[in-house]
Amino acid sequence: MSLHLVLKYIILFSFLISFSFSICGQVENSTGKTINVRDFGAIPDDNSDDTRALRNAVTLARSEPNTILYFPPGKYHITDPKAVKIQENAFYGKLGRNPQDQLYKPNQEYVIGLDFKGAKNLIIKATDVELICDGWMEPLSFRNCDHLEINGLSIDYKHHPNSAGKIINLGKDYVDVKFPNSDPINQNLIMLRIMIFDLEKQSLVGASVYHKKKKLIAPQTMRFFGRSIRDQAKIGRVLIVLSGFHYRPAILLYKSKDIVLNDVTIYSQAGMGIVGHLNENITMNRLRVVPREGRFVSSNTDATHFASNRGFIHFFDCEFGGQGDDATNVHTYYTHIASREGTNICETFLGEKNFTHSLYLDEPQVGDMLAVVEKNTLKEIAYIRVNRFWTDPEDRKVKIEFDGKLPKEIKDYYLVNITASPSLKFINCKIRSHRARSVLVKTRKVLIEGCSFENTTGTAIHIGAEGDWGEGITSEDVVVRNNVFTNCGIGGAGDGTIDGASAIAVHIKAKKRNVPGLHKRLLFENNKIRGGIHAIVVKGASDVTIRKNTFADIQKQPIITEASVRVKAYNNEGSEPIGENKDNPVLPNLK
Repeated sequence: MSLHLVLKYIILFSFLISFSFSICGQVENSTGKTINVRDFGAIPDDNSDDTRALRNAVTLARSEPNTILYFPPGKYHITDPKAVKIQENAFYGKLGRNPQDQLYKPNQEYVIGLDFKGAKNLIIKATDVELICDGWMEPLSFRNCDHLEINGLSIDYKHHPNSAGKIINLGKDYVDVKFPNSDPINQNLIMLRIMIFDLEKQSLVGASVYHKKKKLIAPQTMRFFGRSIRDQAKIGRVLIVLSGFHYRPAILLYKSKDIVLNDVTIYSQAGMGIVGHLNENITMNRLRVVPREGRFVSSNTDATHFASNRGFIHFFDCEFGGQGDDATNVHTYYTHIASREGTNICETFLGEKNFTHSLYLDEPQVGDMLAVVEKNTLKEIAYIRVNRFWTDPEDRKVKIEFDGKLPKEIKDYYLVNITASPSLKFINCKIRSHRARSVLVKTRKVLIEGCSFENTTGTAIHIGAEGDWGEGITSEDVVVRNNVFTNCGIGGAGDGTIDGASAIAVHIKAKKRNVPGLHKRLLFENNKIRGGIHAIVVKGASDVTIRKNTFADIQKQPIITEASVRVKAYNNEGSEPIGENKDNPVLPNLK
């Protein structure tokens, strides 16, 4: 073979290798060195504390771009005295009845397990690796990272922030629950929200409930008083209690770019699974936020939560189960206009209930387009463009110099960053047996396809804008197709069921909710929906097409529309047509 042909084949082979990496969503890292955590003293499966060794390896990896951080398969243990103290104080009431009130606020001291701040072109190879955490912490923190890939890592806790036991006895207004020794309990253990789980149906029974009082009546046996608990209870069912709500996430993604998570699993966290804030381009392949076998809760609150991101957020072949709140929520923030200095400078602040979910200040970028939004309706009435901005984290305010005009009565309006609204793909995912809604859509250019939603207490897909939470924006160009919804919306309005919709709710949370056309260009087709008061409820929208869906066991009218224009529903099995019965919809533009 000639030298020319040899070189030709070498070039072709190199191209194919490069192409295969790019289509798999991997970070290119052909020139970097490999750092093996074992070389720093982290030995898997020896039941020893690996914290110092892993932190030393991470420090080197983040300081050298184009690095592969390699974990040999097995279990690694990380802990920290401060994290253990936070955990103990939270569990046993030293932080008040709800630890969230003390822990979930800006500038509150917390522990980062492994800090990857500033890492560039980093690949983490951790196939068949489990990170076991002792103490409440943020196990993995990625801030200001660029080109990041995480492969195969699982996160779990030595002491879970939730407990589950079997119901062994029923009284008139109480239930007795026997907890396993793996979930040690005593009279002082904080027990907040309660959920009842039916083992035969592998489903939550209904809405979450709360005890009036509790009493330890025998070792590992607690009596819970309250009619709402008794009404859901049967001997043999499982009673689940949470010892906390919001806290730091298992994985924080903050001000980072081009992030890929492959085969990552989160079994447990005393807060959200993943929080992403102010990032650009996130891909999750086969992400799992699920309880370990034999347990019933994964993250105590949202499995994933993304705020003010850019570019895209992609979920492919992911699985969610047992989380204490939504599977994902993708949104930006409605900010108040605090003051204005002259014609083209204003100061803004966030007024939502829990600040930002990263607990860092939200901020725009130069060139961003901000919509001026009526507070009473959430209608966009004007737009300004950011020329410069200054942040004041201590005062939690952002000063903006802008092009455009603001209304005179600034107190009646929000600003919302429509540039920080990523496209969303949620493809071939499985969601089961969790509290609240599954997918919250508050962004634009969305595709939800090929997913299954089962046994959720709330509406499976909520396309909404929520003024009370300070979360928007109104959605445009949304396609929901080829999904299966089974037994969703079983918890009622208190646990996330919107307007009685089991599968899809299009909704505006504002003082005036009857403004049509705020959500635009929505297509719901080829979905199979079983169970619920209604299947699909559409409010505050325009150009909506609902076609070729199948409805079964719906208690009332399958499709409800209010305060909307140009809504068409046709060729649906189990529902009467609405609007023109012909196939000429206004289709979303997902380019």
